[in-house]
Formats: sequence, C-alpha cells, structure tokens
Amino acid sequence: MRRLALLVIFSLLVFVSAGQNNTNSPYSIFGIGELESTSGGRNMGMGGAGNALRSDVFLNLANPASLTALPPQSMATDAGINFKYSNLKNQINSVNVLNGNISWAAIAFPVNRKIGIGFALNPKSNVGYKIYGTKSLDGTTMSYPVTYSGEGGLTEASGSIGVLVLKKLSLGFRSSVVWGNMVTSSIDLPPMGSSISRIDNINYLGATVKPGFQYQSRLNSKTMVTIGGTAELSSYLNGSSNLTITSGGATVLSELNNQDQLKLPSKSGIGMAIDFKNKYIFTADYNRSDYRTAVLNMDSKGLALNESYNLGVEYIPKFDAQRLGYTVRYRMGALYQTGYLNVYGVQIHSYAATVGVSLPIRRDRNSVNLSLEIGKQGTLENQLIQENYAKLNVSFCLWERWFIPRKFD
Repeated sequence: MRRLALLVIFSLLVFVSAGQNNTNSPYSIFGIGELESTSGGRNMGMGGAGNALRSDVFLNLANPASLTALPPQSMATDAGINFKYSNLKNQINSVNVLNGNISWAAIAFPVNRKIGIGFALNPKSNVGYKIYGTKSLDGTTMSYPVTYSGEGGLTEASGSIGVLVLKKLSLGFRSSVVWGNMVTSSIDLPPMGSSISRIDNINYLGATVKPGFQYQSRLNSKTMVTIGGTAELSSYLNGSSNLTITSGGATVLSELNNQDQLKLPSKSGIGMAIDFKNKYIFTADYNRSDYRTAVLNMDSKGLALNESYNLGVEYIPKFDAQRLGYTVRYRMGALYQTGYLNVYGVQIHSYAATVGVSLPIRRDRNSVNLSLEIGKQGTLENQLIQENYAKLNVSFCLWERWFIPRKFD
C-alpha cells in the first residue's frame, strides 16, 4: 500500500507540475522568462548549491553523478512546492504579489551497487507579467492606454543515470526534453474606435543533454572532500505560433507561423563539498552560461554572461533514530547571480540568503524539507524595477524499500 501511495502521489505531482508556471516578475517579458532553480529540497536551504553534494538520504537534482549514492534496494521520490511573496517597486509606485508553484517532482532508484537511475519533471523558466502603459495617437498630442501581458514558460522532463566507474569516481548523464508554451498579448484602447487585441500563442520543443562527475577523496578519518562538475550542452528549440488579432470582438487575423528557432547557451558548473565528522557539511558552487551566444528572439545586446555563486552549510547535531530532535538537520546558505539580461544597459543581478531545516517523518528516511529564501532582483537605476522577495520552499522526500525477495519458512 505504501508503494502504491508513493507512485500515486508522484503521478499527481507530475500531472500538476506540467501545467504550473507562475511568476510576476516584469523581467520575465524578456528572453525565455525568469530562470528557475530546481536542485532539490536539501540544496535549496544551502544556497542552491549541489554540484558536489552526495547523500544516501536526499536526492540531488543538480548533478546526475550523485545517483550512485542511492542505497541498495530502495526507491526515492522527492517533490517540492514553493510560495513566493514579492514587493515590486520603481521610483514612483509599489505593489505586492503572491505566487505558488510546483517546483519539481523526481523519482530515483539503484539498479545495483554501481548504477543509479532517476527521472524528474521541473520548470526551466517562468513567464508571468502585466504591464500598463500608454501609446501616442499618430498625428496628435493625445495618448491612450495599452496593456501588455504574458504567461507560460519552459518545462523540462529528464532521465538520468549515474555510474560508479572507479572506487572514488562517479559519472552521470542526463537527457532532457524541453517544451513550453508562452502566450503574449496586448490590448490597445484608442479614444476613438474599437479596442484592438493581439494574442500570440507560441509553442517550443527541443532536447538537451547534461553530463556530470563527482570525485570523492578522504583527507583523514574525519574529513571527506567531494569535487563535482556538470556541463549542459547548447541546445535548440523549434517553435510555432498562432497569432490572433481582434478588433471590437471580431477576428481580423488568425494565422499559424513557424517561429524562429531558439538557441539556448551551453552551461558549465564546478563545486566542492567538505564533510567533517558526518556532522558539518560545507559546499560551494560556481556556474556560468554565456547567453551572449544565445538566440532568443530579442536584441543580442540585451543578453549577458550569467554567472552564479552558491554557498551552503549543513549541520547535523547527532543521528539518533530514537530522538527526533537529534535527527533534525539545519542549513543555511547564500547565492549571487549576475543575470542573463541587460535592460537599458543595466545587467539584472539577484542575490539572496537562505535558511533551511529537514524534519524526519516517522523515524526513518522520510523527511519534509523547509527552506526560506530572502533576496532581491533588479534595481531602481534607469527607471527600472526592483523586486524584494521571500520564497518558502517545501519538499517531501519519501523512501521505500523495494526489490527485497520474500522469504517463506
């Protein structure tokens, strides 16, 4: 019954997450929208770091090589949701918004002591904005209101394998299908005549691959060091669009078009984790993706080199299955991202601090992971918008013993 419950819960989360892409960031109007970080419940409390993290208790979605850490005869599912409260402001106005979203759904299991396999579904980017502005009426000094809005984003479904090729070296490989739907619209309300609505429904589809590695070395009896890295190759997304223009409620134009192919940049990352006494874990990541080489249906001058720096620490007071308070794990971290957008000559940076805790469920490997991320994105310079936000992540990591032969007397 527990096994069936796990599969049902995972299936429902997969179904729900396929339709969930929510944000209120005005910067999601550009490129492929706001990039999503979906490295796992443990990682989110540690500043999003994960290139070098390994665990036989938690899934790490950042590096497929970590699948070799799965314990034998087990099945693990991990699903996360988040709630984000944001304050958006410019030099004149301010508004508060609240969003909720499915973050990821993942399942993994070992084939044998050297091979692990996993499957995951997660958002890759989110689009969600509504901007009110004005347009000038040609030949006059008059202006009229116009509204721009957009929603959707990209979703990624992946299959991963990790192989222990040497005693200390694990290699991983992830293959993903990336698809998405982005709906952009504008509504003009001229002072004379009917309103004009333009809706562009765009669909994208493509694939990408991501190899990774992790190497462990014991410095002494108390200290283990892990170095890990990933490299996501550049990929292309084919697109098609359905453009509809209406005036006064009547359709003026409806046509299907082939959309220009999107080119996503290659990405690379390196990280290190230090495990001291199985009690303190320190980790740091550096990731980069050069969007200046990307093609995203926008001026290339608006794209930039995106670099991120992630730091995290985990503290485990004492592992004792009989005492709940001593099996709780505490986490904290920090992150800084330069951003892939240049808007009016300003690169849109973001930075945040995180805290997290892992609470065991029923004195076994099952756990609920909570993390809070408080950060800022954007700036007030050049009449731009600054977003101050607080993001609560909740994930459930559920384990089940599988593949155990029954014994009969």
